[in-house]
Amino acid sequence: MSSKHLKNMLLSLQQFQDSKILITINDLNHKPLFSVSLSNSLFEVTNLNTHYTDSHESVDSVVEYIENNIYIN
Repeated sequence: MSSKHLKNMLLSLQQFQDSKILITINDLNHKPLFSVSLSNSLFEVTNLNTHYTDSHESVDSVVEYIENNIYIN
């Protein structure tokens, strides 16, 4: 998934913050790597391999985090 596409999905998530929406980011083999949700105006990114959750305030920081960690998993 491109950074632009990911950013657009996260911006959409912000528009529906009153709803419970979970985005799953897969690797090239379609294996789930991350889930992203929005809670109390914070993005919560969970690494599905380690179950570690990291919180981010901005769309750009989520994109950067995922891009920096997607090839580590």
